[in-house]
Amino acid sequence: MIQPALTRLVLAALLSLAPFGAAQAGDAAARKIIGFSPDGAYFAFEQYTQLYDATEVIAEIQVIDIRKDDFVKGSPFAIRTRDDDEREVDAVRAGLMSKAKPTLDRLKISQPGTHFAGKPSMDLDEIGIYQMDPKPLATAQDITLPDSRKLTLTLSDQALGKASCYGAGGRGTFGSVIVTGLKLQLAIDGAQPVTLQQDKQLPKRRRCVTAYGIAEAYHHRATDGTQTLAVLIETVDAHEFHAGPNRRFMVVTTRLPAK
Repeated sequence: MIQPALTRLVLAALLSLAPFGAAQAGDAAARKIIGFSPDGAYFAFEQYTQLYDATEVIAEIQVIDIRKDDFVKGSPFAIRTRDDDEREVDAVRAGLMSKAKPTLDRLKISQPGTHFAGKPSMDLDEIGIYQMDPKPLATAQDITLPDSRKLTLTLSDQALGKASCYGAGGRGTFGSVIVTGLKLQLAIDGAQPVTLQQDKQLPKRRRCVTAYGIAEAYHHRATDGTQTLAVLIETVDAHEFHAGPNRRFMVVTTRLPAK
């Protein structure tokens, strides 16, 4: 298998041969699902990447309280290295896990749940150079639950104004971009859809996001029958890009009604 760092160098070399403007490239984060707590009340995942055309590594673990669809206190856990930090990506991730482990252990987060593969814009398992050309962002996903119910997820976004984003005006400069909010809806067995999330303003961590896509979903059933859904969303982020936007992840969670 080609190592991620070597893959990045090869892709960077290929991009350098392309005509100016033919491709947009930022860094694409990979994700690892940590799982649910046994009662389905908590969900956690990790995202990590190496910044495009740089040595810096970013790693983050988000722990979500599904009952509130919000971060657990202390989350997200994050590490960002600097140029003088020579640790490899795996070493940085191990350091991050040691920071998050007490919380993950306390909440007993380890159950993977049932995975429903989506249609992400690129591979979810590898960091790399982010290009939007190969696949569009997914705006819908159909899921059939183990209890035979059919779910339909639909995603749309709307402009929420403009933001000044570092790198959007060229390397090392600020530029103005149109940013968007997310609307995610869920329909069960063809019934009227309910809105799981609709942004009216963006939180600081998404202040430069310009687009969204459904990457995949995870379902969990607790021993008492409680069912939970976690939807992983790709975000296209105009903050700190060099030659194009970056891919990051967020998650929208919900308790499902009993059948």
